[in-house]
Amino acid sequence: MSKKTSRRLLRMGWILLAVLLCLSLVAVAACGTAPPSQQQEEEEEEEELPEVLNLGTMPVGMIVNAQAVGIAAICSNYTPISVKVYPATNEMVWVPLTATDEIQLGVASAVAMRQAYLGSYVFEDIAEQAGVESFPLRVVAGGSPLRVNLFVPGDSPIETIPELEGTRHVTFAEGTHFVQYTEALLANGGLTLDDITPVPVANPVESVRAVMDGRADAGQVAVGAPIAAEAVANIDLRWLPVDPSPEAVQRMKDVVDVAYVAEVPGGVHIGIPEPQLLMHLDVVFVAHESVSEAAVYELAKALWENNDELVEKPGLFEWTPDKYLSTEQRVPYHPGAITFYQEIGIWTEEMEEFQEAVLAEEP
Repeated sequence: MSKKTSRRLLRMGWILLAVLLCLSLVAVAACGTAPPSQQQEEEEEEEELPEVLNLGTMPVGMIVNAQAVGIAAICSNYTPISVKVYPATNEMVWVPLTATDEIQLGVASAVAMRQAYLGSYVFEDIAEQAGVESFPLRVVAGGSPLRVNLFVPGDSPIETIPELEGTRHVTFAEGTHFVQYTEALLANGGLTLDDITPVPVANPVESVRAVMDGRADAGQVAVGAPIAAEAVANIDLRWLPVDPSPEAVQRMKDVVDVAYVAEVPGGVHIGIPEPQLLMHLDVVFVAHESVSEAAVYELAKALWENNDELVEKPGLFEWTPDKYLSTEQRVPYHPGAITFYQEIGIWTEEMEEFQEAVLAEEP
């Protein structure tokens, strides 16, 4: 072999080596941009979850507050999200804060949440002041019944709602859902606010205080509320039964359409030794529509999978899985919650029709 041929072969060898080296570098780069693994995808999804979500609810001493505290504990313990509870005087205080992202979650009566969702009743003015048409809240999970009813001290001669005529009765700010409850219960007994002597207070906790202090003859509070237990111990609080007749129930529903009458078993709640007919509403756990689907999915999953622990917490013994999905509250569900309920096979065609119907009502 000539020297010229040897040099040509040597150059070709170096060229081949360079080509192989380039191909190796391309292969390495390609590996670096390969589709992410399932673990990588899960890590990225987890990174999307907020570190903290704030939950608005009622004042300490009310049953809805106790429920909110228990729900927040489960969500914080079983998700990467820290849920912090922010008590407020009423929903009219914390709901507007969802428009500024200061509050993202809430536990409240379905009555107030539907009004907020529609921007109706008192929330019409509140939404206008906040610069929005309404507050797009979405249900994460339905919950236990809220039994807001009228009460008197144990030594009161009053036994029925019609006998409240002419008494000093607690009232709330005009336009609030608290006063709606009072109007509905009085209507059940054939009375109106004009038939009582009003004693204005801010919320049901103050309602109980007014009766315990002797400033009012009758008030309004929910069965199971911590403040109600305090009143049972101090003044032998006694709830007044509602009239279950069709005419009386219709008068009540004419004021609060989602209210219904049901029997409360005796010996289960403090202050109700015997079975009693009372007005019922529903409590819901909601999230603003801006909360990510991934976050709400985790919240719904945490409550469902740890329901045995949830029902052991104060005020939550009736927050059972059969109540998570309901068409009674007339507020749509959050897409993240729907995804979870679909996965476990409980989201039905009926619920889908309900969802479409209530979404069509949104302003």
